[in-house]
Amino acid sequence: MNKKTRIILWILLLTTIDQLIKLVIHAYCMDVRFEIIPSLVEFAPVFNSNYSYINVLLIKNLNIDIGFIPHIILYIVLQVIVTNIYFSFKIKLDNSFSWLLDTAIVFQVSALLCALIGNVIWDEGVLDYIYLKPLYVFDLKDVYSWVFVFLFLAYTIKKKDQLKTVNLDPKDVIEYIKKTKLFSKYK
Repeated sequence: MNKKTRIILWILLLTTIDQLIKLVIHAYCMDVRFEIIPSLVEFAPVFNSNYSYINVLLIKNLNIDIGFIPHIILYIVLQVIVTNIYFSFKIKLDNSFSWLLDTAIVFQVSALLCALIGNVIWDEGVLDYIYLKPLYVFDLKDVYSWVFVFLFLAYTIKKKDQLKTVNLDPKDVIEYIKKTKLFSKYK
């Protein structure tokens, strides 16, 4: 099994795990609440109809609601940016520690897919279920996002000297995709 296939399978697996947990919680545990770590972490399922924690803060503090469509556009724009950075690093840096970068992108794309599914599929909003007292309620998708951030930072720290020479030019990424036939079923 080649690396591209493994990455896709991991993304699908992580996304499926997130969605299955939400289906089980929605079907059987919406009225259940219990402390996981007393006074710190609680299982507390709730639908976030504001699409994201950032939007919750904007509504609460500035009475600004970004809305559904801008969230979807923002997710897609962020994915394009992260993908450009990912491929630029893959093209222009040596392959040592590339497992960090590959693993980071798996978690990031999984988080994005979970966010898109959550915003599009669930009528009531995004189902969050882990309450970090007193800050906010989150879910596995948010954990995926944080794993991406930490792995990506670890990679950039390992490559900090080489990163000074990287130009994040989208044209290079497009050429790389064409050259490697990244989306070809015959790769």
